[in-house]
Amino acid sequence: MSWGKGITLVYIAFVVGMLGLVYMAFQQDFDLVADDYYEQEIAYQGRIDQLNNAKDDNQKVSVTSVDGAVQLTFTTAAKDVKIHFFRPSDDTMDFKLEEATVDSKLNIPLTQFSKGKYLAKIEWKNNGKTYFQEDDLFID
Repeated sequence: MSWGKGITLVYIAFVVGMLGLVYMAFQQDFDLVADDYYEQEIAYQGRIDQLNNAKDDNQKVSVTSVDGAVQLTFTTAAKDVKIHFFRPSDDTMDFKLEEATVDSKLNIPLTQFSKGKYLAKIEWKNNGKTYFQEDDLFID
């Protein structure tokens, strides 16, 4: 084999390899954390204020797995409770709940969850203030 044929084969192999990598790159699925991430970023100062309200007023939600359910225990009664169970690995497993009032505890059956990690994003109101908290939740 001559040098010319060897160099030509190397170039052809390189081009075929690059085309293969480009094809594989286009087959990848990239899910955004949120479709409206830009709007959420602009409104993030409101979320910081809600986190500070919860810290200043000693408002906390305990998220635990108890007897076939996920139990949310609020420090005091809560109104307009919005819970977003965010699944980082697959956005099709996310779900949201809304409750008008919660006295102190809220139970959510484990049948609504798949095994894996969730991020519980909890927003609630009490005494005219809005609070927010995020907690990791692992379902076995």
